Amino acid sequence: MMAQKNFTVKVLALCLLTVTFLSPLFLTSTTAQNSGTKVVGEWPMDQIKPSDAGTITPDSTGVNHGILAGEIEPVLVDGKYDKALEFNGENTVYVPIKFIVGFPPMPQPMYVPISQNLDIQKYVHISAWIYVPSLKDATYNNIVIKCTHPDQACDWQNTLRVLGLAIRAGTPENNERYVEGALSGYVMTDSDGFNEIVTTQPVPFNQWVNVEFRRDTTGMHLYLNGNEQTTNVIHGVQNPSGNILNGTEYYFGHDSFATIDHIKITDLSPPENITENTFDIGPNIMIAIIAVALIFATAWLLRRAIQLWIIRPKI
Repeated sequence: MMAQKNFTVKVLALCLLTVTFLSPLFLTSTTAQNSGTKVVGEWPMDQIKPSDAGTITPDSTGVNHGILAGEIEPVLVDGKYDKALEFNGENTVYVPIKFIVGFPPMPQPMYVPISQNLDIQKYVHISAWIYVPSLKDATYNNIVIKCTHPDQACDWQNTLRVLGLAIRAGTPENNERYVEGALSGYVMTDSDGFNEIVTTQPVPFNQWVNVEFRRDTTGMHLYLNGNEQTTNVIHGVQNPSGNILNGTEYYFGHDSFATIDHIKITDLSPPENITENTFDIGPNIMIAIIAVALIFATAWLLRRAIQLWIIRPKI
């Protein structure tokens, strides 16, 4: 009976010691699971390869490969990191979200899903490296743009911009006020319509610049080389409500003379149903468990030491 009791005490002590050592890992695991961000597409833009869809530039996630388009397709040149794609103002990279079935004509468009994870609903982060030698005489020199088609006429002239990062050029319209070369970020939501912010300073030419657009709980933000820029709102509001409209495709580099490297799109929206980690029991209880474990472990070690001292052979 005494031997069984001693064995039970030892097992309890070892279990509590295990909890003590592993509890930081459990807490770390909980934090990672609840972060909520997800990279939905990352295009290094440093290679092109043939595929059934034409010539593509691969997506590192393996899901949303970009298709090169244009009479003269974008070409590989030296980039910020390894290679990058150079755009001539008439070509683009196309990434489908869904296809529109337009024949025969129907009262409402019918969509065939392709990559629905690109249809980010709430909060989004877009980043890219760009090298801009000059601006095309177009309202938007696009870096990354998500579009939708209001009907089945799938022409570029018949698209709506619903999310994007671009450089503003050309002649301002509808009382818009911005400096030529300003960085632009925008979203169209189901409740607040079209909303756009622009930087108060132009993007530097003839050098590599990291550009970012972010929409989060605090609104829309623009960054150059990691530094948030002062912006003006030229359409809508800086912090629009509602969900971003769904789209049919993304375009990279459309109407742009830029060389573009390493595009990344991240979904910042938290998971709709967050399942709490079973080990996330709160800091106070965890401290109590650790304290109890240490007490039991210390008591067992002392008891064991006393036993060894008592039964030690006398010399």
